[in-house]
Amino acid sequence: MLRLMGAALLVGGCGAVGFSAAGRLARRVGVLRALLGALEGMERELSFRLTPMPELLERAAESPPPAGELFARCRARLDELGERPLSQLWRESVEDTPLGLTGPALLALEELGDVLGRYDGEEQRSALARTRAELGRALEQAREESEKQGRMYRALGLTAGAMLAILLL
Repeated sequence: MLRLMGAALLVGGCGAVGFSAAGRLARRVGVLRALLGALEGMERELSFRLTPMPELLERAAESPPPAGELFARCRARLDELGERPLSQLWRESVEDTPLGLTGPALLALEELGDVLGRYDGEEQRSALARTRAELGRALEQAREESEKQGRMYRALGLTAGAMLAILLL
């Protein structure tokens, strides 16, 4: 009886590791969707109202976490704007927020700070559009990875647990 309970715990533990890995992939898809929505909202605000940067960041901070956290952190750092440039405040906010992004998507998000609040509305809109395009490509890639690798991670975790349980029984 004790052996069966141990085997069940082993299968469950290995399965949990596989499901956790698949969950990280799915989380990245959610983060990218939230960032895309927030950037689209920012672009619309700049197109129609030329909203000031503090208000723009406040509205973007209403996005689901962790994307909303990024904009909230940047908004909170605007008090230091006279001492440091917005680009530096933006990069620090991107680095401090656990977005789980890597590669070109993270680079595009970091580079967005070089344009925000620095140029006219048209330049800011085009920078937002470029960033959205890059994040859109990253979203498609993340979706594919989540579907293919997520299924594999779940199955591999359960299979590895079952194999170990059989070996130990």
